[in-house]
Amino acid sequence: MASQLLEAKVMVESLRVAELQSLLSAMGKDKKGLKKDLVQRVTELLHNNFHPELFSAIQELYDHRHYTAKANSRRSQVITMLTAVEVVANHPKKSCGPVHKPEVHMIKLPFYQTLETIVAPVSLVPTFSTRPQTNYITFCLTTKQSAQIKNRQTKAGVTSVQVVLRICYTESIGVEDDQYPPNIAVLVNGHDCPVQAHYSSNKKGLEPCHPCRPINLTPFVKQITENRVAISWENIGKFYSVAVYLVKVFSSADLHAQLQKNGVQSVECCKQKVCEKLRCNPENEITTTGLQVSLICPLAKTRMSTPCRAQTCAHLQCFDAAFYLQMNERKPSWTCPVCHKPALFDTLQIDGLLSGILQCADEAVKEIEYLSNGSWRAVGKEKECSKTTDLSSLSHKNSSVVRDVVDLTQCSSDSDDGGEAMQREQIVWTHVKNERVRFSKGNVHVKL
Repeated sequence: MASQLLEAKVMVESLRVAELQSLLSAMGKDKKGLKKDLVQRVTELLHNNFHPELFSAIQELYDHRHYTAKANSRRSQVITMLTAVEVVANHPKKSCGPVHKPEVHMIKLPFYQTLETIVAPVSLVPTFSTRPQTNYITFCLTTKQSAQIKNRQTKAGVTSVQVVLRICYTESIGVEDDQYPPNIAVLVNGHDCPVQAHYSSNKKGLEPCHPCRPINLTPFVKQITENRVAISWENIGKFYSVAVYLVKVFSSADLHAQLQKNGVQSVECCKQKVCEKLRCNPENEITTTGLQVSLICPLAKTRMSTPCRAQTCAHLQCFDAAFYLQMNERKPSWTCPVCHKPALFDTLQIDGLLSGILQCADEAVKEIEYLSNGSWRAVGKEKECSKTTDLSSLSHKNSSVVRDVVDLTQCSSDSDDGGEAMQREQIVWTHVKNERVRFSKGNVHVKL
């Protein structure tokens, strides 16, 4: 183990900044700072938490670094005027082919279902000392793949089965999100393929902003002969991998239908979750007798039709599934609008209890309250017009300070002379985990 530790320290010192940052990021450590700071951080990680997986990750990065350097050196000796590197998908050449390791796993995209892998992830290999680079990929479609594309074409010319190009970082640990290199351009059989790359500024060497969607090659792909894809990009010292897939493209309506078919949480499970929230705690002097939930979507600001939330969410408040999917179809973020935590498509569940309430509740009802006995009631207009903050704005801005009047004491004065007894009230501001709590003399109402 001591020899492995020493060997790992030597390999770490020879890694580049981008490789050190990727390693620290995968291990959940801070990746900011100069190279000497990054090396020191990785060295401390080796001393404090040395394990075989970490050693293997460092070794793979080290091998990848030196394999690329040797390959470039060998090419420069044999070929004096090299214009590009060509990658053949089925029979890659050892002299100029991309590096196939470390193995790359691209993140699963809800709107794209992978049917087949046409070109497995391969590395984009820089071939020049200057920044502009060009790499080539060639592939042929099978008869089955061509038939799938042709049969899925609509009258408008849009096909739901596409040949797409995906690019991501070449990392040795974890699953990679799509990321374009700077100044990316794609040519398919000599035709310019549109790439939706957005930049935050005109600064040179800047990577496009997220989201980086899969690039649709279908309109320019030949279904019988060989296809040649040219990828131009700017080398800034980072490692990228590219792959070609045959995918089925879904719309937000398709995902909504899937969610309604397979992602509905039963009424019994929803009631159990409500009862757990309202369960009496013997150690707590204050008993929660009601939980208020808004029927207004915090995103669309309209009445929900399909209330849902993620399985990982602890709150009862829901948001409209259809609007949430449409929003992520335009710009994927997959973040819960209530608690601002990740709410991925695979974790979404439709609240069966609240769905039934929305169907039977009057259209004028904007808020309901779950009671401790398992039932619910509509919140009246008088309560909606009270001095408390509107619930729809609370659901949309959980981080804002919520003010509420808490009446803990209400008693008459010692002297009853003069007619009416004087009353006293104590105002307490409270916000626990962005939830609004309303205390009254006999009951407690919690607004989520």
